Amino acid sequence: MKDPKANLELIKEFGINGYENIRTLAEINLRTWEQLIEKQMDTFGLLVDTGIEQLSVNSKSSDPKELFNSQVALSKSLSENLAGKGRDAVNLATQAGNEYRSWLENGINTFNSKVTAAAEEALKQ
Repeated sequence: MKDPKANLELIKEFGINGYENIRTLAEINLRTWEQLIEKQMDTFGLLVDTGIEQLSVNSKSSDPKELFNSQVALSKSLSENLAGKGRDAVNLATQAGNEYRSWLENGINTFNSKVTAAAEEALKQ
C-alpha cells in the first residue's frame, strides 16, 4: 500500500465501520437492558401482589385449615408464576446471546473482507 490516499481511505472505512458497529452494539445493549428491567419489574409486581393477597387471606380467614389451604394455593400460584418468569429470563438471555454472536460475526466478516480487499489491491500495485 504505497498510495497514501488509499491508506487514508482504508482508515476512514475502518473508522466508519467501527462507529457503526459500536452504535449497533449500544442498541443491542439498550434493548437487552430495557427487556431485563421490564422482566424484573414484572417479577417485583408479582411478589407485591402475592404479599397483598397473603395479607388479605390472613385478615379474612379465622379457620386454620382454610388459612393453610389458602396459603398453599398462594404458594403454588407464586411458584408457578416465578418459574414462568425464570423461563422468560432464560429466553431473553438466549436471544441476547444470539444477537451478540451475530453482531460479532458480522464485524469479523466485515473486517476480513476489508483486509482481503486491501491486500488484493496492494498485490496489484
